[in-house]
Amino acid sequence: MENDVVASDATDTAPNAAEDGTALAAETGTETAGAHADGAIEKMDAHQLAEDRTIVRVGKMTIPVEKTNSVSYVVADFALKVESFELAERYKRVEEATRIRDSLLSAMSLAAESNVLRGVAIDSDALAALIRDLLSKEHAGIDDVMFVSLYKQDLARL
Repeated sequence: MENDVVASDATDTAPNAAEDGTALAAETGTETAGAHADGAIEKMDAHQLAEDRTIVRVGKMTIPVEKTNSVSYVVADFALKVESFELAERYKRVEEATRIRDSLLSAMSLAAESNVLRGVAIDSDALAALIRDLLSKEHAGIDDVMFVSLYKQDLARL
């Protein structure tokens, strides 16, 4: 399974412009038909997020990816699939949630320096695997990193 987020070029939008409709959402788990052809990728199923008690919503982060002629802003809304309900409850507590967000920010910063986020399109499966591997070193029981949404906005340097 390979999910790609197709980048859109814009020169006059702000970093938060990912929500203006020009950015695309990514779904983990299944690929939509024709996603590579037309760039249409569906959002993650909200019902699944509400029903599965081993999924921990972490929240949204914006990471700048510096390139030679542009800056890409990657906005990711994270959820974690963990081993058990008890572990999910532990990770939802404020102290643990803060530690996980710090680890996620560090992992995304490392990804921004690698080829995972520097290409034209983001391979969300590769990004999720990289983040999962980095998080698993500090936090036990994380089975999967999922993107509720994943946006990329490229801005040209002037």
